[in-house]
Amino acid sequence: MQIVAHRRTLTLAAACLIGAGVLIQWLLGYGLNPGSAPAVEIVGLILYAAAIILMVVPQGRGRPLMAAGLGFILMCWAVHLNARLSVFLETQAGGDVIAAHRILLATLFAAPFAGLIVGVVSGLLVRADRIRFAPKAAA
Repeated sequence: MQIVAHRRTLTLAAACLIGAGVLIQWLLGYGLNPGSAPAVEIVGLILYAAAIILMVVPQGRGRPLMAAGLGFILMCWAVHLNARLSVFLETQAGGDVIAAHRILLATLFAAPFAGLIVGVVSGLLVRADRIRFAPKAAA
């Protein structure tokens, strides 16, 4: 399958995926049931990964290592920000959490693993030329 779309369309799709991830965590996370929060957090991370892939792969255009590195960095940053969001939502719901420890563990252990997966997938998609911008129409 190949995705060819305008830059605005891919950017809007990525923004919608990020918004959906945050909204799902906010509505279905700790406020609904504290037991479902880790599963909802994983769903949010998957949506963030898909958004990062939609943003990074068309920018690669024949440079898979650049796209892989950018995908790795952005996913590590997304895991860190998601850990901060998760801690905030848990404290708002009345949970007792040590914020610094959870953020540190997510940033040091989960972020490189998720970043590696997104980086490899981004590099492979650039190499296969599966997601790209539509050519601009002649004016």
